[in-house]
Amino acid sequence: MDASSLYLREAPGSESEVLGALSRGTEVTVQEEKYGWANVDYNGQSGWVAGHYLVSAGNSASSGQTASGDIIVQGDTVHLRQGPGTETPIVGFAGQGDTYQKLEEQNGWVKVQLGNGSEAWIAGFLTSSGRATAVKASHSASPSEDVSSLKNSTIVVDAGHGGYEPGAIGRDGTLEKNLTLQTAQTVAGALRYAGAEVIMTRTSDRYVSLFERTGSSARHNADAFVSLHYNSHKYESARGISSYYYGSPSLAASIQNRLTARTSYQDDGTLHGNFQVLRGNKAPAALLELGYISNGYELDLAKTRDHQNQVAQAVTEGLRNYLSK
Repeated sequence: MDASSLYLREAPGSESEVLGALSRGTEVTVQEEKYGWANVDYNGQSGWVAGHYLVSAGNSASSGQTASGDIIVQGDTVHLRQGPGTETPIVGFAGQGDTYQKLEEQNGWVKVQLGNGSEAWIAGFLTSSGRATAVKASHSASPSEDVSSLKNSTIVVDAGHGGYEPGAIGRDGTLEKNLTLQTAQTVAGALRYAGAEVIMTRTSDRYVSLFERTGSSARHNADAFVSLHYNSHKYESARGISSYYYGSPSLAASIQNRLTARTSYQDDGTLHGNFQVLRGNKAPAALLELGYISNGYELDLAKTRDHQNQVAQAVTEGLRNYLSK
């Protein structure tokens, strides 16, 4: 991506094929949002662009301003947030076609009134007619300062297991490799929305060797490597969430702190682990065990969108806090 254009890609991810480029100020129609990416239509061509480089058409206000009227949600599953920024807590979800009363606009975000009388914020480019304007990458296009908090950072997100290596098997037959991939995609989306370049060790159900996984960090000169896993134990009562490190505990501790703050899981601590993806990594690395799928309660939670969103937000916050030091 150069300083004056925005890549239009075949799929929602920075590794997907580039179809073309949009100049700053180009108006597009948003069709769908996924993992922090927006599916847009431009002159009959459909593709995906990084959502944080879009602003609502005709709305370039950088400070709060009152607004009235209704807005319509343009996205499959859109986050309702406590404040105008992706680092603020998620308070609910909206779907395609949902209509809300617009109360205020701020930095590309729209404040709306919900049916129960409470208030929430929605990214502006996902509302109303779905019309949005592309802005150049060098311009401060993020809805809030938090969105670009990982700008210029390269993060490797490693979905544990895959292919003929299923990992742990849940009480209902759920395979760890599928949960880690779903969670990794959500985490990657949150990190990209925060401005990071994200490298995924796998984006489908395929086997990836430990050497390939750690090699990703070296090839891309990564600032951090995060490996996602789910735990299992012979006793169903085993539960909790934990983060592992090999050298310095700083990265794992930073993420673990946010995981325990964002989820309802028991804090099993920041622990030393002699794992190849940690000891063989040139980048600061952490391996996360995101609950026990041998525990019925934690298995049910692990499969929910809420849990995966909480993990994504916690990892983003943990990385932001670690890399800002």
